[in-house]
Amino acid sequence: MTQITSKVYLVSEILCSGCFEVPWHQRYYDWNREQVSELLSDLKDALDTNKTCYFLGSIMLVNLSERAPRRINDGQQRLITLSLLIASICRRFVRRPRDSARESLAVRVLFNRPDNQTSKLADAARYSPRIEPPRNDRSKYFQIIRGHDIGTNGLLTVAWNVINIFIQGMSKSTTEKFFDFLMKKVEVSVLDIPSGVDENSVFEALNARGKKLDDIDLIRNRLYSYFSEIDDPVRRETVHRTLENTRAISRSAAKVQEYFRCYFQCQYGYLQKTRFYREARTHIKRKAGHRNPSDYIFQLVEGLGRLDSVELFRTVTSSKPSSSLERRLPPIRGKRDLMILLRELRGYSVSYPLVFALLHRFIVESGREEKRRAGLIVVRSLKNLASFIMRTAFVSAKFEPSKFEAAFSNCAKVVFESSELESLDILDELERNDELGVISNTNFIRRMSVVEFKDTKRALRYLFGINAMDQAGSDVLREDRCSVEHVLPRSESHWEDWTGFEGEKKEDWVHRTGNMLVVPRGENRPSAEYNRNFAAKKHAFANSTLHMPRAVAEHQEWTPEVVRKRSRDLAKKAAETWKFSARARKTQRPRL
Repeated sequence: MTQITSKVYLVSEILCSGCFEVPWHQRYYDWNREQVSELLSDLKDALDTNKTCYFLGSIMLVNLSERAPRRINDGQQRLITLSLLIASICRRFVRRPRDSARESLAVRVLFNRPDNQTSKLADAARYSPRIEPPRNDRSKYFQIIRGHDIGTNGLLTVAWNVINIFIQGMSKSTTEKFFDFLMKKVEVSVLDIPSGVDENSVFEALNARGKKLDDIDLIRNRLYSYFSEIDDPVRRETVHRTLENTRAISRSAAKVQEYFRCYFQCQYGYLQKTRFYREARTHIKRKAGHRNPSDYIFQLVEGLGRLDSVELFRTVTSSKPSSSLERRLPPIRGKRDLMILLRELRGYSVSYPLVFALLHRFIVESGREEKRRAGLIVVRSLKNLASFIMRTAFVSAKFEPSKFEAAFSNCAKVVFESSELESLDILDELERNDELGVISNTNFIRRMSVVEFKDTKRALRYLFGINAMDQAGSDVLREDRCSVEHVLPRSESHWEDWTGFEGEKKEDWVHRTGNMLVVPRGENRPSAEYNRNFAAKKHAFANSTLHMPRAVAEHQEWTPEVVRKRSRDLAKKAAETWKFSARARKTQRPRL
């Protein structure tokens, strides 16, 4: 009879099935910021794309006896990270308006509570946690899931901070959908090991018997296949060393994959993410077949492995750009410098190939006059690209990268390979993809005058960008240190004294842009006294370190008319902030 069994469960289902402990000999929690962020991003992408499930992989549980907690011999990093995520969401459900049903479910997942009893986070001190981490993480983990604040040291704290920022960026409705997705669609394969079976041998078989090849492994092997160990030993070794150096500099497997795909899209045009290896292999085979194959592959790898190319990709995609490379990028005068443009575009990965191609062309340009001209056009194109993406994201209820990915990647190929400087001007390409008409100031202002922002992250980008134009150079101008404040409060429990909206449906005005402003996090006061009326808020706004709250404080009253006018005024400022530069007199339209 088979002793070891394997079955797929919902993660919520397996957690609610009992209690678990991490054996003393297992390592402590060791996921870093990037690994946590990758899991969060994958879960959010799965939700946004309406996936029927998200598979978290396999975990190994050891059953010592019927009454003893099951031991997590493999999978503690994922289970603890997920429980931290559920704990963060649970805190949101406690806030008003309270979501008692979801709060109770989240508490039951985290603590050993029966299904037929209501469970509250406020009573968590009396509940027994389902997971008992290794000793060094235990106290901090228990504090977190019980709703208490913790210190600043350790990877568990880093993970908690990353998760909190991620959850805080969601609207209430999105948080509810995300939680429901975690409960109903996140699955895990559970390998159950009965008492008496050598668990260490099973663990070794799972973790020390090879590794599933990813796209980068397959592409590397494909590239190596063009060089013979006998006829091309030096070239083969050079190619191997170059690719390994690229992997080392990129630091993570996910970043290596992103970089390879970005570079190959600049070479070949759009490559589907889910078919990256297959489509890249087809293009490489076709290109290599038109000439000496090993010569073509050697040149391809040489370009891929250039240090400035790898550092450029890191600068485009990371919040910590290469300081040595930064000095080699084109200068941008004015309040919206290159780093601001890259910061905005960094939030939209669909732009990476095009940004990379534009800056790469400037870096490799050798002639002094040609480099000067290239810099002017590249700067203009980056400004236009940022304006296009930001305007589109503001106007759209949901920004859809799929609408632009193929066009942007194909345009990047034209920019990357063309010898004509005028091909760097991408305004024609943006106009062809302007389905919403955002390039027209009149249309953009009209739409932004009535738009509602229920997505706090989108509202923060909009308001922060406008405020930055009025307050350039301020040391408080960091988006991650600011938050969105609604003048007329979001909660109807605070609406009683807002007499300026009598006879109006207040919910129709709360999410209008004119009712919002950006404030430093420390100035956002959720107390009932602060939200009592406009006069109470006005005093706090007048003493803000940011320009936007001080401007709001100049109003004598807060009414629908004020909100309507301010929405239009902000729309005009947004059009000026994210404006378009006219194309060069002579342009060569990139052909896709």
